[in-house]
Amino acid sequence: MQEIRDRQDIAEEYQWNLASMFATDADWELELASVQSAFESDPFADIRGRLAEGPGHALAYFRQSIDLQLRVEKLYIYAHTKSDQDTRNTLYQGMHSRAHTLLAAYSEMVSFFEPELLAVDAETLASYLDHPDLSEFRHALEDIMRWKPHVLSAETEAALAALHDPLAGVSQAYSQLTNADFVHGSFTVDDVEYVVTNGRYGLLLEHRDRRVRQKAYELLMDTYVAHRNVLAALYTASVKKDITVARLRSFASARDAALFHYNIPTEVYDALVEGVHSQIEHVLHYMEVRRKALGLERVAPWDRYVSLVESADTRYTFEEAMDLIKEGLRPLGDEYVSILDRAVKERWIDVFENEGKRSGAYSTGTYNTLPFILMSFQGNYDSVSTLAHELGHSVHSHLSHGAQPPQYAGYSIFLAEIASTVNETLLLRHLLATAQDAGLRARLINEQLDKLSSTIIRQTQFAEFEAETHQLAERGEALTPDSLADLFAGLSTYYAGEAAQDDERTKYGWSRIPHFYHAFYVYQYATGLSAALAFVDQILTEGEPAAKRYLDFLRSGSRADPLAILKDAGVDMTDPAVVGRALKLFGELVDELENALIH
Repeated sequence: MQEIRDRQDIAEEYQWNLASMFATDADWELELASVQSAFESDPFADIRGRLAEGPGHALAYFRQSIDLQLRVEKLYIYAHTKSDQDTRNTLYQGMHSRAHTLLAAYSEMVSFFEPELLAVDAETLASYLDHPDLSEFRHALEDIMRWKPHVLSAETEAALAALHDPLAGVSQAYSQLTNADFVHGSFTVDDVEYVVTNGRYGLLLEHRDRRVRQKAYELLMDTYVAHRNVLAALYTASVKKDITVARLRSFASARDAALFHYNIPTEVYDALVEGVHSQIEHVLHYMEVRRKALGLERVAPWDRYVSLVESADTRYTFEEAMDLIKEGLRPLGDEYVSILDRAVKERWIDVFENEGKRSGAYSTGTYNTLPFILMSFQGNYDSVSTLAHELGHSVHSHLSHGAQPPQYAGYSIFLAEIASTVNETLLLRHLLATAQDAGLRARLINEQLDKLSSTIIRQTQFAEFEAETHQLAERGEALTPDSLADLFAGLSTYYAGEAAQDDERTKYGWSRIPHFYHAFYVYQYATGLSAALAFVDQILTEGEPAAKRYLDFLRSGSRADPLAILKDAGVDMTDPAVVGRALKLFGELVDELENALIH
């Protein structure tokens, strides 16, 4: 197991280039003071209350707000990334808090715009849509206008904007508790000491020695179980926040509110759950194959991520990982591969784990920054796949920011996971195509099945959990550690079947899912992978024309509604066959793996 290093001991080439935003912390402070001064001068004084007078005031708002938003976001990204590279550093924790407060102040400052605009009479507002001065903002205006039934008075909107910062405190408290405060300890097996952290937990669950897997699982989960009361209180507060805001905005449910934000019909969410349920036998079959391959009476929670194929664990340096990723993604064309080279040269990536570094991996940035990546590269295939995943996000941002104006440069969360999973899938398809022996092929199929299982099946399970917890709270029922545990245990049993066996800790798995604090997000991992598989099939079958359509999709940003952008690129997510094809592939791979390992 690799020793966790101090950040100062990691070479600069493996650290993200945050100086590309601000050369020093002092420069950040100067910009913060400048933005705060701009806020104090009330930059919207000549606009507020005058939107009904003509389109010129709306145009002035858009231009002024975009300029300020980009400045605020850059300040936030710098503080956020500095804080995450060492969560113990109180200086950057303080900067992060101040930047978050600035974001809230900006939201409060611009909160007048939508309710005031929507108060303009319908005929005048319709004329704004066709006015040449506002042509570059037409889709943004249309998107605002569909909110008319859900936008509140200017005073109420201002109050909600002011509450943004304290309401976000629940998620921040969860992150600090589980990343900075939780200490899971260490254990020894055969004179080897293993330190359990959130960042390396997944690696320990892949260990060939079952004792190591079990002890890692028990140590980590015991920490969460010991704090189940405060974790339940935090999650309950998050759910109640979702419900309260949804009701204030006259939505039928918190789920309706979350999906409406990106103009996604609830039918897409329901179709995902129903589609997985309709073919759950493939999932249960895979658990049975896992049971037989490992020679177990039942599959315990710590047995669900170890490879079923006993072969040498291939290790990769970061440079070898990048070379492999570039080969796997070559079907996307020379332009895409050249951007991957830029990611290394320009230091988009914070590569290795260090003491206090935030666990997990993500891509972040804004219109006027690099698309940064945080991860903890461990040298195994999972780290290579994670790197490919996050590069998918960052290249998506890079292309979208380069092709779209600021107002359309961001992309919907619904589309966000497609680019990342296209990369993962192309990488794995490349490895399958070049596998020289049956054992390696079986291992790669195992990897693909585990990816499909964790991304489509497990995230759909989480999506069901989120829907159920919010519905319970909306009916006035209490969310307690026990009720959350019972709900999670029931879903775990349904999605694992008779071949699996949970222990008492498993039912508290809900407590360690940070995405639950961003409600109704996780289902998009499943829909995203389903869409990604459709794109990959087109790219590998059609070649350059499909690759061009896909890159055009990456450049689309939010110029249109997400379902329309996907349909233009050749993928219709309202068609149940998209998810169906993904699950059909899952079943075929299970059959192939079973034939290779058991028959």
